Parts: sequence; C-alpha cells; structure tokens
Amino acid sequence: MMNIPTGISYSLMAATALCAVAACSHSDDPDPSAGSLIAFEAEASSFARQSRAADVTTTENIPEFRIWAYDYDLYSYLMSGVKVVRTGINSWSYSPAVDWTGNPMCFTAVSPASNDLNVNPWWLDMLQYRNEGSEDLLVCRVTNVRQTSGRLRLHFYHALSMVGVSLHSSLPPGRVRVKSATIVNVTNMGQFRYPAEGFNSSTTAEDVSECWDIYAQSSRIPLFLSDEGTPISDTPLEADNQGYDFFIPSRLGEFDFDAYFNSSYLEIDYRIENPDGTTSWPDSSTDYRLLSRENPGYGQIRLGLGTELPDNRWLSGKRYRYSVDLSRPAEVPPGAASEKTRASNYNFMNVHVTDF
Repeated sequence: MMNIPTGISYSLMAATALCAVAACSHSDDPDPSAGSLIAFEAEASSFARQSRAADVTTTENIPEFRIWAYDYDLYSYLMSGVKVVRTGINSWSYSPAVDWTGNPMCFTAVSPASNDLNVNPWWLDMLQYRNEGSEDLLVCRVTNVRQTSGRLRLHFYHALSMVGVSLHSSLPPGRVRVKSATIVNVTNMGQFRYPAEGFNSSTTAEDVSECWDIYAQSSRIPLFLSDEGTPISDTPLEADNQGYDFFIPSRLGEFDFDAYFNSSYLEIDYRIENPDGTTSWPDSSTDYRLLSRENPGYGQIRLGLGTELPDNRWLSGKRYRYSVDLSRPAEVPPGAASEKTRASNYNFMNVHVTDF
C-alpha cells in the first residue's frame, strides 16, 4: 500500500475504471446470444464504480471505441482498428460482423475512436499521443480470451490525470487581481505502451501510469488568462478558462525556485491593490524574481506541483485539485538564495486528490 501523506485525500481505490458496453446489432447478422458473433458488454472493474468529476467519460456516456482483435493461433487480426459505436443504452454496432474462431485471442481498444494504435503482436501495442487537454483517454486490453457463450466484457481505464486549480483570497473582494495561471515544465506528448499481459482486476493506477513513456517535460500550459486581470475573493475561482483539464501522468520535476528548466511548477501572475485601486504589491522593493516578465505591473508566484505528492508524480485516473491562497504577496521560498524560509509551498497552496 502507498503511504498517504497528511493533507491529501485519496479515494479507496487507485483510479476510476470505465467499461465499454457493447451489444453488436446488425440487421443481417446472427443474434449475439447465439454465441458465434463477437459482441461486447460492460462490467465495472475493481475501481470506483462511477465518476465523481465533470466532463469525464463514463460507462453511461462513452460514445465509441476502436478495437483490435488478434488470434494467437492464426497469427492474424480478425478486427483491426474497427470502430464500435454506441446505438443505445446497452447496444453497440460495428461492421462487418466477426465470428469467434475458437482460438485464444487478444483484444486491445482505445477511446475516443479518433485515436489509432501502432499494433505489434510480437512486442507491444503503442499509442503515440499528443495531449490537447480537453479530452479523456480510455484504454483496454484483455488477453488469452476464448469464445464465450455471450458477450465479451471489456474494461476501460482512464489513461490520463486530471488537474485543476482554484484561487481565493481572504482580502476584501477586488483587492487581489489575477492575470494568468500556467503549468510549467510538464509534458503534452508521449507513448502509451499496452502491457503484453493486458489489464485485469488487480490493475492499479500505478500500473496504468507506468505504461507511459513521456517526452521532455518542457511545455508551458496556460490554464487561465485574463485581459484586464480578474478580481478574486474568498469564493474560489476555478482557473480553467483555457479548457485544459487532462494531463499525461508523469513524475514531476522536483521544485527548485531558481531552476526554471528542471522544476515542474504552477506559475500565477497577480497583484494586490489598495482600496483606491492603486497597486500595493508588487512595489519597488519586490525581489526581481517575484516580478512577472510577461505581465508588467504584476507579481509572480511559483509553486511546486509535486511537492506534496507521493513520489512527486501524477497518476492515471487521479484528479489533482490545487487550491491557492493569494491573500498576501509572494515570497522567495525555501531553497532559494534568501533568508526567508517557510514550510512546503510556504503555506500558499495545498492539493486534494481523488479518483475521477
């Protein structure tokens, strides 16, 4: 079991599993219940049985998936990137219909069906993935399957992490104005390698996360932008107006305030105003490292994304909610060339973790 540090809430299991249902329906095909036609249905996995996050694909709303079916004895694919589409509550359709051969088979699938795989039956099936941040990604692989008397049950697992940031301030409304929030030095490109043994009831969030090979973590991903600066209050503002919610799971670069290229961090440009609207912070005495380069007149705070997480990492099927308190000026944190030291993320930010 993974030790859970104080301040982080995990749900009981590792990641939400999603299941694609399928009851293939073709007017000219045999009834799937007869057992000769390969057909599919849903089954909840050992993970949480429903999503608790908005905009996440669930068993009830997954619209389609693409599937590959490999026959071990025939050394060939009976289905190769076939698109399977929902036609009802528990009804799916694909064409042309495929019959069981009686041989052991492997089924590999991905959703949405716009994704394609580089399949290799003698090694590993791979998905080359560029993450745009607005779309969930589901993966499924079952191996050594023989003909069933009914529909084959498929388990889909979330392959991505979700990340959200909320901003608040205990100062009077309008005293703190936020210009931007950006996630820095994470990756938006990688390869997902389907495990040769497939997924099963003992699959964990760590198992799915380990399937990723990621490219250099050098992306700057904007979460929130405001032309005039948005005032905040004690009511949390969700910093998500850029529509980037999903991220590739990865180990995050350990935070170092003075090492811009080796750290994974949240960067927020904001300013604190006096009651008359003039700027209180930043001022002429503010450390140059706390000034925004892109937005003159705004200060900047940088907070380590992995500081309070086990192994400094995001996991598949986990949602990370970062809550940031901007009630005071930013400070140069511990580890930098400053006499000022405080606790982890110096009491500006905490993170709450749940399953999707």
